[in-house]
Amino acid sequence: MGQEKKILVTGGAGSVGSDWTLYLLDKGYEVRVLDVNVEPLRSIENERLVLIQSGVEDRDAVRSGMEGVDAVLHLAWTFSGDPLETVQKDLTGHIYVMEEAVSQKVKHLIYTSTAVVYGKLQYSPIDEKHPLVVEEARKPLYGIAKQFTEKMCLMYMKEKGLPVTIIRFWWAYGREIGGRHLREMLRTAASGNVLEVPVGSGGSFVSMDDMSEALGLCLLNPKSYGETFNIATVYVTWEEVAEMVREVTGRKCEIRRVPREEWKGSAFLADPWQLDDSHARKVLGYSPTAASRAKSDLQAIIARRWEQMQSSEQGA
Repeated sequence: MGQEKKILVTGGAGSVGSDWTLYLLDKGYEVRVLDVNVEPLRSIENERLVLIQSGVEDRDAVRSGMEGVDAVLHLAWTFSGDPLETVQKDLTGHIYVMEEAVSQKVKHLIYTSTAVVYGKLQYSPIDEKHPLVVEEARKPLYGIAKQFTEKMCLMYMKEKGLPVTIIRFWWAYGREIGGRHLREMLRTAASGNVLEVPVGSGGSFVSMDDMSEALGLCLLNPKSYGETFNIATVYVTWEEVAEMVREVTGRKCEIRRVPREEWKGSAFLADPWQLDDSHARKVLGYSPTAASRAKSDLQAIIARRWEQMQSSEQGA
């Protein structure tokens, strides 16, 4: 491997991208990061890391960043709720990335998508053949745009010979964990109020260690070309998350378990978003962290998130 392998990571300073950047550097790759904000990576002192501050909608920056690379990890996304911005930046930028990859004969493009493309749950566990009911997704614009970009990837492989791999995941955690719903649960528990959770629902969390393992198994591996993989670590119910939240806040608040048919909260929370990762296990040899350890790690990350929230509020 060594320095002869060069990787471009778009969105490489984001929550997933920064972990992947560190993973690639640790494996000996030369890494170029293209991101609208590269400041989170400024402290990394590594001669094999090049930072390019720009969005993918800047074709000249994409062209320059992609020059001579072996593979591209495409994560960049604005997460805008504005359809016009989504088209002008995310979708246009996606096409620029693919066009330049073809023009410069990049050997592999890995595209990070999302479980949001599954839209309205039809069955669970969810395999990659699950219908993409994007119009009914919890974020329809995001789901529609991600489905479009997935289809474009596969079209470019079929028509222009660009080897692509698509990765879908639900909720990632690493050194940190985000999520508005989790923050609301932490504040509710800390206030001593009742934590309401829908019974029989939850989701497949994925650790960044496992995401990085999946990346390593996919990268420049012909077995992954043209494939779409669900990547997950452990399925955790909202009841289990509530128990973790109660534990880390140190408040013995009540956890009220609401039958799914009586749930009045966000609709997507009432479904069992359990991703079936058997395809990645079979094709790639993917082997995620054991469930018991993963849940322990998840609780530790939630505790860290709570400490950060407390520090932020005290400093305000």
